Amino acid sequence: MKIEEINIDGFGKFHKYHCQTSGKLEVFYGKNESGKTTLRKFMIAMLFGLEKSRGLAARYDDFTRYQPVNGGIYGGSMIFEKDGIRYKIMRNFGQGQTEYRIFDADTMEELKGKEYLFESDQQAFENTVSMTQAEIRTGREMKEVLQNSMANLRSSKDAAIDLRKAIDHLKVRRRQKRKDPVFAQIDNLRRQQGSWQYDAQALNEYEQEEREIRKRLRQKRKLTLLQKILLWFRKLFGGEDEERIRKIELRHRLEIIEIEKAQLMQQKEEADKKKQEYEILLGQKRKKELEIHEIELAMKAIEEAASQVQKTFGQELNEKISEIFCDMTNGKYTQAVMDENLSMMVYDGFDHVDMKYLSNATVEQLYFALRLASADLLYENDAFPLFLDDVFGNYDDERLAQTMQYLSHHTDRQIFLFTGRKEILRLLDEKEILYHLISL
Repeated sequence: MKIEEINIDGFGKFHKYHCQTSGKLEVFYGKNESGKTTLRKFMIAMLFGLEKSRGLAARYDDFTRYQPVNGGIYGGSMIFEKDGIRYKIMRNFGQGQTEYRIFDADTMEELKGKEYLFESDQQAFENTVSMTQAEIRTGREMKEVLQNSMANLRSSKDAAIDLRKAIDHLKVRRRQKRKDPVFAQIDNLRRQQGSWQYDAQALNEYEQEEREIRKRLRQKRKLTLLQKILLWFRKLFGGEDEERIRKIELRHRLEIIEIEKAQLMQQKEEADKKKQEYEILLGQKRKKELEIHEIELAMKAIEEAASQVQKTFGQELNEKISEIFCDMTNGKYTQAVMDENLSMMVYDGFDHVDMKYLSNATVEQLYFALRLASADLLYENDAFPLFLDDVFGNYDDERLAQTMQYLSHHTDRQIFLFTGRKEILRLLDEKEILYHLISL
């Protein structure tokens, strides 16, 4: 990728500013407050947008800091070449971070579906190819970039798909599953289980007694001739009919049984309904638990796969850092080894030396090699230019010359060097390193 042209309508101190690049090494030279950092920030904002913070943070963010001083539309355009195609991107930051238009720079045909031109996101960009003196030493953000980007396997065009986001997405899904109402409903029904009971033995006894009474009611008494004569005399003189009294008593008892039985049957129906509801909910709960288990298995599989990728990639990254660092130091250090916490050791031909025993300039050179190696391995398809904003403050002439010669001969990336140091221009001339000077 190469940036060819910059047009600023309004951004910080710049108003109606235009410049073209023409070489591999572009040197933006100017004194303090001349706008070097502002110009770098503009190019980054054109690539990734300019986000406005919320609340009190908005008073000090880049969106506020770089609002046009001399008026004009807050934004501009930039032409860059990528994969043999020249693009022109136009942004109006006043309309929001995501508002932009992109065109074929040769035909000015507006292009659609180019939302994901780049493999890396802004965080990865600013922790690899964009460097300042204050930010050259890596920290927690660089560690996250490496861990997340390793999980991409360098195969996805969407840098938003990474290990952390994949795991976070699965955690959200698991949390949603755990919040499903079925879990609370199951717990609520379990607490009510005591109220579902009914006296099954009493119901059985009532049903048995009911059958017995109905049987007795259907039975007819067999009377002898003498019993029939006595019964006739009893009725004649107003005596009580024992059989009639017996049936009245049985029917009365049957009514009581039916009332008691109806109450028990109602309790049984309610209990059966609750049990059926419980069984349905239990099935739903088991299904949710299975889904949660599958999510957790997916999380474990991703973490295990990522761990293996990181192990393999870590070795590849160490080899790349060693290669770059060895070239930049003219073979003084032949190997660099980095652990998972980004702590490094270098081999000087005699023994491994912990980075805490190295000079500030050597440490910064080592981190410089780490950033270049990370960019080359993780985002090789983007091939962003290097943005170097006065990163060589601790370098002596020899170290600076070694580094610039390495960049001149061993990287295909376009290089934007922002500096106010005349000795850098002098050194480039002495070493006959070709560059294009843009004075600010």
